[in-house]
Amino acid sequence: MAKSDQDYYNESEFRRSAREGEERLKAALAAGSRREYPKAVMILEEIIANYEGPAEAFLYLGRALHCLEYHSRALAAFNDYIAQKPHSYQGYFFAGRSCLVLGFFQRAINYLQQALLREKNNSQILALLGAALLKARRSGAAVEIFQQAVEIAPDDQRIYRAYLNALFIRALRLCKDEKYQLGIQMLHFVLENGRDGPLLRLELGRASRELGLLEEAVEHYTQAIHFSPEDPMIRWYRSSIYMELGRKTEAIEDLSIIRSQGAQLPDLPWTGILIDRFMIISFLKNGQWRRAADACRDWIKKRGSEPEIHAIYAEAQRNLKNYSAAENHLNRALEADGKSIQLWYALMLTAWEGRNFKTLKRALYTAKKLGGEKDLLSRFSILYESEHTQDTKRVITLLQKAIHSLGPEPELMYTLARSYLKIGLVEAAESWFSKTLVLQKRHEEAWLGLIAAREVLFEEGQKKSGKKLSLAYREYLENWPDNRSIRRDEAMFLVKTREYKTAVKKLEALLAWDPSNPGLRRVLAYSYRKLENYRSAAIYLRALLLEKPKDIGLLVEYCGCIERAGSVNYARMILEKAAAYFTKSSEIPTALGLLSYREGFPEKSFDYFREAISKNNKDPRPFHWMHLIAKKKGDLEGAGRYEREYQRIMSNSSV
Repeated sequence: MAKSDQDYYNESEFRRSAREGEERLKAALAAGSRREYPKAVMILEEIIANYEGPAEAFLYLGRALHCLEYHSRALAAFNDYIAQKPHSYQGYFFAGRSCLVLGFFQRAINYLQQALLREKNNSQILALLGAALLKARRSGAAVEIFQQAVEIAPDDQRIYRAYLNALFIRALRLCKDEKYQLGIQMLHFVLENGRDGPLLRLELGRASRELGLLEEAVEHYTQAIHFSPEDPMIRWYRSSIYMELGRKTEAIEDLSIIRSQGAQLPDLPWTGILIDRFMIISFLKNGQWRRAADACRDWIKKRGSEPEIHAIYAEAQRNLKNYSAAENHLNRALEADGKSIQLWYALMLTAWEGRNFKTLKRALYTAKKLGGEKDLLSRFSILYESEHTQDTKRVITLLQKAIHSLGPEPELMYTLARSYLKIGLVEAAESWFSKTLVLQKRHEEAWLGLIAAREVLFEEGQKKSGKKLSLAYREYLENWPDNRSIRRDEAMFLVKTREYKTAVKKLEALLAWDPSNPGLRRVLAYSYRKLENYRSAAIYLRALLLEKPKDIGLLVEYCGCIERAGSVNYARMILEKAAAYFTKSSEIPTALGLLSYREGFPEKSFDYFREAISKNNKDPRPFHWMHLIAKKKGDLEGAGRYEREYQRIMSNSSV
């Protein structure tokens, strides 16, 4: 057949495949309209893998996957659609929706803004963009977007409710920024339009108190109590205002109810100052760090600085991991009471956790001058030295002695483990990271150290470390699920240990963060191939081929997958067309040789293998396959000749 005839044959075959793809797409849409999403996914995957299907197959695949709550895979499909149809708003809109569900708010905003550029004045895009802006804590922009959506679709109650929610959140932000007048106006508008609840009433109560509207504040706190009668915080706030209004009896009644709910309150001649102080202490004891911090801020604003309040404020901020703010309040407390050893201890702890070694050094120096507790000073001195010396062995000796004399203390044990890892004593490091976690289960750095140690042991071939490493990955990610690096390491570990089924789930979850990552998609395709799920492998490879149509290795891998998925004719058609363009490549005739052999045409396969050898006589694969085919046919002489050539090439390549 002449080349032009071959091209015509290929083109007509491709056109036929495209028509079949269009027909199958109609069946997929019908299944989707009946909410038979698994069936729709199956048909759409078949279209993408096995036909010259339309780009819309990726769009509808993403929508069906989204409905099945496979949001990571959906996002990947939408990105594939966008790559082919960049001028269509739909890919961006649905990608933005999936990002919103996944919690990627800024990416959702980016997608939705692109959708709005292509489809202006669309109320649904505006509403979704407003929701994304709210989630990204850009409440002012969200309110403006929702206003536009309401103007376009005034009768859409869902959009109007979303607008009220945006106003509510914007009002909270304004009140936090001490813009109470405008905040209260928005909150009243939301309240008058049917939205009510404890949080709204609490914020109205706080804003009213700030503006001196004490009776109104009491009313709002009373309504909040109706919504949440078991929350003692609300009664603390109301009792404080009662005292300010001179309504002491009602304040004492609120305190009695707080006591009946389990709070340990002494029997005192209560005053407004005492109520506010005990309220702050109550929040701190219960681990309500944000409430404690807010109450301290209100105290300082109302009554001025006080060392004890600054110290409590610092403790709340330290637990919120706001180390700079915590240091600031401790320094404010020390300005008034510079000889308080407890404040210097708190500063040492805050500086160590916040990795501010300059402050730690200052706190240590002053605490020593004030005659601080020897053991405590010894502990932090060793920790400080561990960060400022290159003599790791000396640090290890100091840490060992400190643990022996001071007893098990998480930071000393963690630092010892890290030091062991630093000098290559991996098993000792693993042991001490594990001991640290026995004492402090949520010590993130110790978990990361344990994973690092077990990864080294696994790479060194210790079989037992594999199960331990898998367990460490799982437990760490249960507590810190957003660490992409560890998620990726876990997925690659599962591929290495041939746990492909679990690896696929982990890899697809990673697609949510990086839906177009070619390396990730290639590993996914590999894992699916190992599971003999060739259709799914082909889908990921097809998307990569659309981006890199000249990647011969990718093309051959894709054709191998669709052949095994049952589309032998389509695979041959693609390879034959590729052969006309990649005339110097031996990969294409090698792939065609294998395909012909599996189809039952050994003579044709020999022709292709000979062609491959003529283009690259250093590739051992054609000789290997020719050896197997000749042996199967009973041509022992030919089989031997091809085997010798195969062994010669392999021997030369190993040298």
